[in-house]
Amino acid sequence: MQRPGSAASGLVLVLLAGACASSSLPTLPPSQPPAETGDIAGSRGAYEAAFITPGTPTGVYTLVARGALGCWFGAGGPLKATHVFQAEAEPPTKGGAAEIVLHERDVTLRDQRGVRAYRISFVSDATGVRVGTSALKIEPQLAQLMAKDVEAWARGRSSCQLRSIMPPAPPAPVSGKSGSGPGSSKKR
Repeated sequence: MQRPGSAASGLVLVLLAGACASSSLPTLPPSQPPAETGDIAGSRGAYEAAFITPGTPTGVYTLVARGALGCWFGAGGPLKATHVFQAEAEPPTKGGAAEIVLHERDVTLRDQRGVRAYRISFVSDATGVRVGTSALKIEPQLAQLMAKDVEAWARGRSSCQLRSIMPPAPPAPVSGKSGSGPGSSKKR
């Protein structure tokens, strides 16, 4: 007597074998470019870039983190009010792989790290360090400028391309300090 599930399992195997043997599936000729699959990151678009640079993952990560904190998140930085910087790095003895993730700022969360918006990865490669950038929720135009910044920083150069289209906001006026009220240090 057969078990109740064995007949169903046998039928599934026969159907799968038949599907694998079918040659009626259409194929693209090799001369045609691959079809586009659409926008993988939603309505904002996706942008990914990668390059190889000399050095160690830890060393290159340090250069990029320093650049991002100075340019994007420094005083008047274009991402300071809207995003949160998070970074993780393995020790050099464990390969030194590292990652920087920019999260959208979410003030309802204790650490304010909302949705992931941009990712930079650092992995050891046979010829140096493979640096990859992925824009998860950043406009493609901004992502391209950010990738240029990352590449410049990784190679030891200074850059702040993102500020070219997102200049620092003017300082807010300090309220309540007119210089003529009580307690003013103006001499008369």
